[in-house]
Amino acid sequence: MDPEELDAILQVMENPIRRKIIKRLSQEPCYALQLSKELGLGQPLVAKHMAVMEGAGLVTSSTEISPAGPNRKRYFLARSVSITMDVAPNLFIERGTALEARPSYAKPSKEAGSFSRRVREAMETADERERLSALSDVLDGIDRRMGEVEEERAELLDVRDRAMREAAKMAGRLDELDKRRVLFHILDEHDTEVESISESLNLRELTVRAILKELERDYFG
Repeated sequence: MDPEELDAILQVMENPIRRKIIKRLSQEPCYALQLSKELGLGQPLVAKHMAVMEGAGLVTSSTEISPAGPNRKRYFLARSVSITMDVAPNLFIERGTALEARPSYAKPSKEAGSFSRRVREAMETADERERLSALSDVLDGIDRRMGEVEEERAELLDVRDRAMREAAKMAGRLDELDKRRVLFHILDEHDTEVESISESLNLRELTVRAILKELERDYFG
């Protein structure tokens, strides 16, 4: 997901009312009046938020004919995305992933493949009670595994923070601000391309090239 796309989604998600609406739409499509009643909000306010989310491409709608009154809009979530953000004195990571853009040919991990197989087996179960029970077990298993992954991720972030803290001490001893900025960029982004560093830090390519030579001589040689 490119930075502009991520920014647009973050601007939508920063509002707590919109997050409540998104959570409800993640369960099923809804009408504006329905959302207004369920969330205890005025219908004009709901309509205003829906317009913002539609503009960002996160929500879409379809007009339906109502037998008892005027036509009405039904709203759906239009995107499947994952957003993570980690912030600390020595840490800033933001990442947006469009789940719908994941290649269909990508090979799943062993665990993901196992869960996928269990879902397919549940879908083939004729008895709806058994099917729902099986799907519930899969969801529980996935959520448990994701919790374990998050715990491991938190541990790795802690180790990364300690490593970055020590690297930051070394960077802090550099006299030139631009040199510190380039070094921090390399440590954070693992990027040593002159063009991308120049664009990211708004520095002349000639300046970046000279700094990279010095850093390579003093630290990375």
